[in-house]
Amino acid sequence: MNRLQVALFLTVFVLAHVQADEASDKEQAKEQAKQMLRSMTQKCKEAEGASDDDVEAMIDDVMPESQVQKCFHSCVQQQFGVSDGQKFLQQGFLEIMMMAVGNDEQQQGHAKEVAEECDGVANEDRCQLAVDIMTCVKQGMEKRGMKVDR
Repeated sequence: MNRLQVALFLTVFVLAHVQADEASDKEQAKEQAKQMLRSMTQKCKEAEGASDDDVEAMIDDVMPESQVQKCFHSCVQQQFGVSDGQKFLQQGFLEIMMMAVGNDEQQQGHAKEVAEECDGVANEDRCQLAVDIMTCVKQGMEKRGMKVDR
């Protein structure tokens, strides 16, 4: 997945939350964004032997438990440029987060702080690395009151 695809997905996902005035419109836009993410992760699903339930769990931000789920998350993180399979990639994470938070300077600052905190997260086991990255990012975001509405 290239950065343009990531930007497109995040634009749709963020616009789904910002522009949808009615509850049904918001839900429809969220479902469209989720469907786009399902499509974008298809290659990883196939490569890692992940199930539809594994994909849905990732979309719903459920921490992976099985080895297949962990490896699926690793593949997706690598696809999005958040990991190289050995370590957290601060720049890739920041590119995605800056698109997600838009012009909100406070949220941008928080994202930079989270990226700095997670810089250095590394693991030779790429599948466990995915969990380590998720844990670090989740803790950093929660500490700052950041939440992604799924």
